[in-house]
Amino acid sequence: MSTETNTKVKSYGVILGLATLALQHGIYLLAHYISLKVGLEPFSPKLPLDECIPLVPAFIVPYVWAYAYWAMAPMAVSKCEKSHFFKYLAAYVLSMLLGAVVLVFAPTYMDRVAEGLQNPEMHGFGVRLMQFWYSLDGGDMAYNLLPSFHCINSTISYLGVARRPEVPKWYRGYSLVMTLLIYASTLFVKQHFFLDVISGIAVALASWGIIALIWRQLRKREKAI
Repeated sequence: MSTETNTKVKSYGVILGLATLALQHGIYLLAHYISLKVGLEPFSPKLPLDECIPLVPAFIVPYVWAYAYWAMAPMAVSKCEKSHFFKYLAAYVLSMLLGAVVLVFAPTYMDRVAEGLQNPEMHGFGVRLMQFWYSLDGGDMAYNLLPSFHCINSTISYLGVARRPEVPKWYRGYSLVMTLLIYASTLFVKQHFFLDVISGIAVALASWGIIALIWRQLRKREKAI
C-alpha cells in the first residue's frame, strides 16, 4: 500500500496521458515502415473460430472510446506512489516495443472485401462509423493486426490500477469493464482476429511481468546496500 497521502491526479499523469497516445501511434507507424523495408510476406492470422464471431457494428463505440480510456489511464495511475507509476510506464513502453518487434517480423493482413465488411447493403450509424474507421486504417486491406495494440494498451491500462487502493473502486471497475469491452470490440467490428487479441494480451502480461521482476530485483539490491 502506498505511503503517500496525496492521491490526487498529478500533472505528469495528465501530460503523459496525451504523450502515450502519440507514442503508441508513432511506434505503430514506425513498425509498419520497418516491416515494409524488411519485406517479409504478410500472412492472415485468421482461425476457423473467427468464422463463428458475428459482426456487431455497435461495438465500434467502445473501440473508438478506447483512445479516451488510454489517455485516462496514466492520470489514474498517477494517483499512486511514483514508484508504481514508473513501473506502469516502463511496462507500457516495453509492451509497445515488443508489440512493434512482432509487427515487423510477423506481418499480417486482413482482406476486408473478402470478409464482407465493405458491403454497401449494410446500413446504420454503427456501420457508417465502422466503415469510416476502416477508411482511416487501410481501406479494403488491413495490415499489422498481430498483436492487437488495442488489447496491449487496454491490458496495461487495467493492470496499472488493479488492486490499487489509491484509485477509486468505481474507476477500477470501469477500467475492467472497458478493457473487456475493448477486447470484444476488436473482434465484433472485425478489426482483428482472435489470435491478434490473445497475442496482444500476452504481450501486455509478459511486459508487466518482466518489469515487475526487474523492479523486485532492484528493490532487493537497494535493501542489501
